[in-house]
Amino acid sequence: MIGPPHPGVPLAYGTAGFRARADLLDSTFFRMGALAVLRSRSRGGLAVGLMVTASHNAEPDNGIKLVDPDGGMLDVSWEPHASAVANAADADLAAALDAVADAVGVVSAGGGRVLVARDTRPHSERLSALALDGVSHLGGAGEDFGLLTTPQLHHIVRHANGGAAGGAHVGPAAWASEGGYAEMLCTAFAALLPPDLGGGGLRAPLTVDCACGVGGPQLAPIAQRLAPLLPLELINRPGEGELNAGCGAEFVQKGRLPPRGLDTPPPTTSADSGGGGGGGGSRLCSLDGDADRVDLAAAHSRGRAFVRPSGTEDVVRVYAEAATQQAADELARKVGQATWRLAGGVGEQP
Repeated sequence: MIGPPHPGVPLAYGTAGFRARADLLDSTFFRMGALAVLRSRSRGGLAVGLMVTASHNAEPDNGIKLVDPDGGMLDVSWEPHASAVANAADADLAAALDAVADAVGVVSAGGGRVLVARDTRPHSERLSALALDGVSHLGGAGEDFGLLTTPQLHHIVRHANGGAAGGAHVGPAAWASEGGYAEMLCTAFAALLPPDLGGGGLRAPLTVDCACGVGGPQLAPIAQRLAPLLPLELINRPGEGELNAGCGAEFVQKGRLPPRGLDTPPPTTSADSGGGGGGGGSRLCSLDGDADRVDLAAAHSRGRAFVRPSGTEDVVRVYAEAATQQAADELARKVGQATWRLAGGVGEQP
């Protein structure tokens, strides 16, 4: 038998990767480490990524997100390969891997580079080690990046491969690191700010709900750099409660409730009002467990609003709630206009 035994539970790889109870995933992590080597070889040895996370799922769950050489999600044509290898009988695993190699035209038995990172779940380190074992089993080179957010791993994979996978619009090779991600993000944010802000509009603190996940420690050094432009107040860091329980983007967006630790809104300041008159508001954003999603909530004296990037379309959605339809429409208009301005005026003005 190769690797840990299959648990006898079928799994399917989709847009969210694999997700299940962590105690069912030992064989899947080993096998996906091996599959990632084949994906790398199919792209001439370019690096691919393997993220250990179940995102907004509860803490007992875990999962895998594979990252393609350009820093994007695993190509959809490989999803059936991932499912087939994950569900192969123990005695048939070698044949299943050979079948994938034949199907994608991999003839070399050497090479393959896989970058592995993980979130803060208590079982993520063990499962990460199993993925690296799978990489080694197929003769690939695995690199353990430890704790990262999912966007950080996508960024590092993209920049590790440079123009060979990312095309012309890729940053310098020095950005293929945790520090490089912070440099890119902070530099871009400073360049994005409209010159007429004059040090006022964004200086009111933004409270960040870190879902008790990896976003907390990874955002902390970025928050230090952004402090002169946008003070961030981090709540729900690792060790302050169970991951995604009563906090995080999924909880806040679906429940329309503030996260744990924020029973009352953040302090209201005049800078939060956006010049709209009629009283100020307060701002909160919530990450999910691997910090690949952020929902922005604005609490106002006359209602509240949520801003959420779409996961499937190139749009940002604004949700507003208020006592009357007219008040909700007006709040949505103001929040939509503020979002449009901060995005540099991309798209039609709300």
